[in-house]
Amino acid sequence: MQLNYQLTKSDFLEYQLYTSSKSKLHKKKRFRNRILVPIIYTVFALYSLINNKNYVTTITFIAISIIWFALYPKYSSWYYKKFLRKHVDENYKNRVNKPVELSFNDDSINIKDFTSESKINGSEIKELIETKDHFFLKLKTDLSLIVPKYAINNCSEFINTVTSLGAEHINELQWRFK
Repeated sequence: MQLNYQLTKSDFLEYQLYTSSKSKLHKKKRFRNRILVPIIYTVFALYSLINNKNYVTTITFIAISIIWFALYPKYSSWYYKKFLRKHVDENYKNRVNKPVELSFNDDSINIKDFTSESKINGSEIKELIETKDHFFLKLKTDLSLIVPKYAINNCSEFINTVTSLGAEHINELQWRFK
């Protein structure tokens, strides 16, 4: 099986968003930010209530903490998309719209792009992650190959080819960045 395609900015962005959504560090940071700010505002509200008997300030701080807790997931999603879009623009600008060729052998994958050629042993492929629009071939070194679905004529044949090399197929068709 041989695939020829070009990766776009949106392909790189989707990979970055997927990786970020699965990162324990990013999940922890987003959770901490969602919880920490309302706690701080609640402490200010309690301080204002106890020391100043100022009910307007107390209610304002409580309202801000509730609004933050409710709206933070939307804000966080917007912020990460914006941040990762800039990251892709800066770090992948030389790889966008450049030809990539993947060819599969019985025990390896040959990759050829505009700068180099590589051969990866099939045993080095850890996972084949399938999202709505992409396949991500994750290697044991945690590097990944991005394969857009539009470049593949027969997805089931592609899945069979990669899993026959020893990769675990992970179905993430319902995944979306939140």
